[in-house]
Amino acid sequence: MAGDAVDRAEGQRILVKLADELARRGMTAEEIGRLSRVSMWQGLTKNDDGEAEVHDLYGFQLAPSWDDGPEWPVVQPAAPVRLPPVKAKKRSANGSRVTAILPDPQIGFRRVDSELIPTHDRDAMSAGILVAKAAKADRIVNLGDTIDLPEWSSKFIVTPEFVETTQPALDEGHEFLARQKAICDEVDVLEGNHDDRLAIATTANARGALRLRQACTTPDSWPVLSMQNLLRLDDLGVTYHDGYPANRTKLTSGTDELTPLVAVHGELLDVVKVAKVSRQSYVQGHIHRRSMHCETYEVDGRPLTVVAFSPGCLCRVDGAVPSTKSAKTRKRPLVRWENWQQGCAIVTEHDDGEWAAEIVPIHRGRAMWRGRTFEAA
Repeated sequence: MAGDAVDRAEGQRILVKLADELARRGMTAEEIGRLSRVSMWQGLTKNDDGEAEVHDLYGFQLAPSWDDGPEWPVVQPAAPVRLPPVKAKKRSANGSRVTAILPDPQIGFRRVDSELIPTHDRDAMSAGILVAKAAKADRIVNLGDTIDLPEWSSKFIVTPEFVETTQPALDEGHEFLARQKAICDEVDVLEGNHDDRLAIATTANARGALRLRQACTTPDSWPVLSMQNLLRLDDLGVTYHDGYPANRTKLTSGTDELTPLVAVHGELLDVVKVAKVSRQSYVQGHIHRRSMHCETYEVDGRPLTVVAFSPGCLCRVDGAVPSTKSAKTRKRPLVRWENWQQGCAIVTEHDDGEWAAEIVPIHRGRAMWRGRTFEAA
């Protein structure tokens, strides 16, 4: 028993010495974690006189707190949403094809005193989907900035209200796209500058994580930190057009007197400039204003018409969307009406390539199109 007491006292002395050494090096209890194993053995060395000396040696194995993973929630792919089967649509009598266009919802949140305050406008988003359903859309195209991602922004200071808001935004974004898939089978999403924030932040701060894929997946599978993976777009059957700002998708064929219509997220903020510079018909997001402009050029004695338009946005327009103008000293945003207008668009194309676009205004969750009113419940 006496020997056990001596060993215990020696063990306590050693542990106190270890604690003093760790404290001297500035390590905190959170960093140290827990002591998982202690090893003791003896070793021989020779002194200056060549005589052997026995030394008691000790080994310590620590389990630092990071071994258990981060204490904050880790961003995961969106919670999957079950979809009802899409009913096969009959081609219209005149052979027309309808595309519904939904611009810039900028799905995101502020977390204020445990309350999640959306920067997107759920009523406007629902009104847009109701219009697409009423139009019996063959295709729905999202013009970009689907997810706002303020938590990943390098453009403005990220205040505490935006921390840990990415996950609920991804979940709601997935649900928004699932509702579209319940209307028609062909759904496209263009990458916008806000969606691109994730890749920019990853490249700047953790370049090695930019294109990491899950183990044992195919080489062409989506990286873990990609919008395609996080929004579960393959599960939904949604086509994602990445590569902002070069990405684009063609919507109509056009004729020899009307240029084809192409959807982009866009860089220019003026559709007049878009029409004059491009000589190509574009519908674009990013502008957040309802606007349309046409130009007709004479080419070899024939007219060639270019149409450029923006259907508006589906995000909030009262200052809730975070920007460089946002207040830093208060949790909740100040009401500041932006020069933005909410809306969506319907594009109808005939078999001969002729097409026409209609901008559908949305105000306070109510859309009016062709004499009908569509209002979020």
